[in-house]
Amino acid sequence: MPSKYEELGVDVSKKGVEFLKKITDDMFPEAFCSIVKDPLNPEWGIILHTDGAGTKPVVSYLYYRETGDVRFFETLVEDIVAMNVDDAACVGGLPIAFSDYVAINPFKLSKQDLLNSLAKGFSKTFSKLRDYGINILFSGGETADLSDIVRTFDISGTVLARVELSRVITGRNISPGDIIIGLRSGGKARYEERENSGIMCNGITLARHCLLSNEYLKKYPEISSEETKGYYGRFKIDSFIDELSMTVGEAILSPTRIYLPIIIEILREIRVKAMVHNTGGGLTKCLKLGRNIKYVKDNLPEPDPIFKLIQNESGEDWRNMYQNFNMGVGLEIVVEKGDEERIINISEKFGVSAQIIGRCEKSSEGNSLTIISKYGKFNYN
Repeated sequence: MPSKYEELGVDVSKKGVEFLKKITDDMFPEAFCSIVKDPLNPEWGIILHTDGAGTKPVVSYLYYRETGDVRFFETLVEDIVAMNVDDAACVGGLPIAFSDYVAINPFKLSKQDLLNSLAKGFSKTFSKLRDYGINILFSGGETADLSDIVRTFDISGTVLARVELSRVITGRNISPGDIIIGLRSGGKARYEERENSGIMCNGITLARHCLLSNEYLKKYPEISSEETKGYYGRFKIDSFIDELSMTVGEAILSPTRIYLPIIIEILREIRVKAMVHNTGGGLTKCLKLGRNIKYVKDNLPEPDPIFKLIQNESGEDWRNMYQNFNMGVGLEIVVEKGDEERIINISEKFGVSAQIIGRCEKSSEGNSLTIISKYGKFNYN
């Protein structure tokens, strides 16, 4: 079935990116993110990785306009930090420095309110990481007033990380018989302040359009493109949903979990074969790693309530849901059979639930994925 997400102008397969990949100096093009050789030390690689918070800023803008509350500007910092440092960690990279980029339409919101809130967010987030021995330098960034280009505001970040080339996690040696462990995206980690809906930063465009009332679009036409269907949801941003145990706005804006403290401890003890941060592409993200591997995920956890709500309200096909969203599994780790319990124990020590979600088998023609769930059996390649 056509994806409701795609109808809103989002291409989860990121067609066209291959043209840019052709001109990179990436040493390991099959790895989770790009690594280039350190010109000052040939035994090390550099990771310079950029990512954003998706369209979460639209929802935080709406929350601000409706309530005057700036707290959801602050939590966007956790999103952009997580989306960058965890991606870099998936290839074994240790983050060193971070910078941000903020583009704003100053006619729509107060730049001082936004930047003051973001500054508090960066201070909190990096302080929390220091508590776990992770020292990331905040090296500033760029703020641009772009009223002719940006409807509300956007935020992204860039991380600089390093990895010893002999220890790069490429996914090349994924083999039939390897085990896939999934770490939950919802709940509350030991180092987090509140319960998380698990949504992370992907699928937000579909979530906000199908959940939030069209009244908001009438009040704030800048929160959607005129080419799309518009908002068609039943809920206000402060509607409390019992199944979510939070408001709709809080669920959509739950910050992306930072897995870095867990990843670092795992890498100290175990030589993993691959790590997959389930961002764009959801549970199909693993297809980019390994060669001639059939990924079978037949023991997935029950999706968090936010995903069921989105599916019910949008009518999105379950097959597309597993491709659009992380569906409750934020990070996957592939290891040899026998190492799975150690990883699960480390994750749960941090308060993050983890379980075996599947295995790797041999594929005759490229990589493939089979998801077997109570919502159906779905094949991807």
